[in-house]
Formats: sequence, structure tokens, C-alpha cells
Amino acid sequence: MKKIFTATLLFSFVLFLGVFLTGCVNYEQKTELSKDGSGEMEIHYWTGMSNVKSSTKVGDFNFKEEDVKSDYTSSNTEVKDVKVEEDLQDSTKHVKVKLTFKDINKLTDAKGFKKVTVSWAEGDDGMDFKYLVPKDTSAAKNMGASDNKLNYEFKFPGEILKTNGRKDGETVKWDNTLADLKEDIEMTATIKSEKKCGLFGLELPLVLGLGLTIFITSRKFRK
Repeated sequence: MKKIFTATLLFSFVLFLGVFLTGCVNYEQKTELSKDGSGEMEIHYWTGMSNVKSSTKVGDFNFKEEDVKSDYTSSNTEVKDVKVEEDLQDSTKHVKVKLTFKDINKLTDAKGFKKVTVSWAEGDDGMDFKYLVPKDTSAAKNMGASDNKLNYEFKFPGEILKTNGRKDGETVKWDNTLADLKEDIEMTATIKSEKKCGLFGLELPLVLGLGLTIFITSRKFRK
């Protein structure tokens, strides 16, 4: 009976530890987006070295180079560089990833983005952007969650008309912590786009020019 109780207690501790470690990862993502939805991205996440002593994975985050590359590789994404480094000064382990993507709407084809929701589409006022990180109440309740970074930065291909983030030129930043995952984190922006305006756009000068040419030519023939 004592052995069963001890085993149950040990299992519960391991389960608790796994949930706790999920909230011990800091995450930063920087993205540069093109008009057609393609772009490039830099990802940086890190945790205490003590969290990866017995495993190369903390929650959903891998700290082994080949596994990291697999997480962010798909038919839509190509990993250009992966670095796994240790910082002995503060006893942290870091993963840095550089990748390119063909279509940000298909970002979730890669396992590393499977939980997010992404949209880049034509709207009424311009190109509408949305990037949603779903809530994770377990991570949000972890001890020290408010000290763990969860930051995103997007550089957009044009003037930013509106956003719920912090705007700096054509770049928008969203600075959060894991404690904010008690709710969905939704990042939105609307980017000015060049729209065709029928006869009031590029086509109007052409029509007027053609009309003027016909008028002048007809006048010459009448003479």
C-alpha cells in the first residue's frame, strides 16, 4: 500500500513538474511580412539550464537542434539557421531560429505553429492581419509566469492604419508575459493597400488620353 502511495505521489509530482516547466520558457518572435503574404522570421526562446538537464524538451519547446528544425520545417516554411546555445552567466539555454515562409496563412503547417491562428487577407480598409495565441491557463497560473516574456514583433509592407499593438513606423510590437495567457492573445492590424479604383485610378488618364487622341485625329480628317 505504501509503495502504491509513493508511486502515485511521484507520478503526481512529475506531472506537476511537467506543467510547471511549460511556463518556464521565454519566447520572442520577429517577423517581416511582404505584400503577397511571404516573409521571414526570427524566433528566440530560452529557459533555465536546470529545466533541460534530464530532457531536451520543455513543454512544447525543443532544445535539440534536429528537433527544433523539424518543428519549424514544412512545405511552406524553410529553416535557414538553428542555434542552440548556453549562457553560463545566467545559466540559461537558448534556441535561435531563422526561417522563411511562402504564405503566412499556411504557417500552421509547421508543428511549431500548430496552436496559433493566422490570417492575412484583403479587408474593407486594406489588408487585415490577425495573429492569435490561444489561452493556456495552466501556463498562466504557474509561479513566476509574469516574469516570462511572450513578445511578438511584425514589420508590415505599408502604412499601418490601425492596430491593437504598439506602433513604430511600419512595425508593431506586442509585449506580453505568460501570465497574459489566462485569455487568448489576439494581435491585429490593418495595413494600407493599393487598390484598383476603376476610372478614378490609373485607368482614367488612359481613357482621357485615348479620347483626346481620337478627338484630335477626327479634327484633322475634317479639315
